[in-house]
Formats: sequence, structure tokens, C-alpha cells
Amino acid sequence: MVEAEEMVAEKIDWGRAPADTPVCIDKEIYLRDIVQTILDGFETTEEVMEELSLTQDDEGVNEIPAILDIFVPVINAWKTGSCGMGCAGCTGSCGG
Repeated sequence: MVEAEEMVAEKIDWGRAPADTPVCIDKEIYLRDIVQTILDGFETTEEVMEELSLTQDDEGVNEIPAILDIFVPVINAWKTGSCGMGCAGCTGSCGG
């Protein structure tokens, strides 16, 4: 089993990472916490960091933009019911 510190040090494919993947170990912030803030309407790095009481000095915050790049469009598409990103590789059911 990979230790939490090693997981953050590795390059993580955030789109395939489990919800319990640590992002900011010292503050016990996991991928699920970042995704929840997006669901709550916080879509920028600054908003997410403020909501989760993170600072630039916290280890792992440099991963937040990459996580947002993946999850903000997906969550917004889910909320609106339309992705508008084409069908290549899609497993959704929009019928497009």
C-alpha cells in the first residue's frame, strides 16, 4: 500500500483517482473535499483555498488547479445536463 506522502509526491491522474486520495496531507484535505467545494459552487483555486482554509504554503495546494481543470467542467455539465464537449470517449447518455 502506498503511503499518503508518497501519493502526493507522485504525478496523480486526478480524473481516475479515488475520492480518498490526499491532496493536502497536513490539513487532511482529500480529493472528495475539493470535489465537494466545486459542488458547493466554488470553482476557482482562490475560492477553494479560502473555503478549505488553505494557504499557498500548504503542501499540495499546487494540485488544486489540475483538479479544478478536470472536475469543474464535468460537474457543470452534470448540473446542466449537457456537456458540449463532443462525444469522443464519452460514456454518458446524452444521445449525442
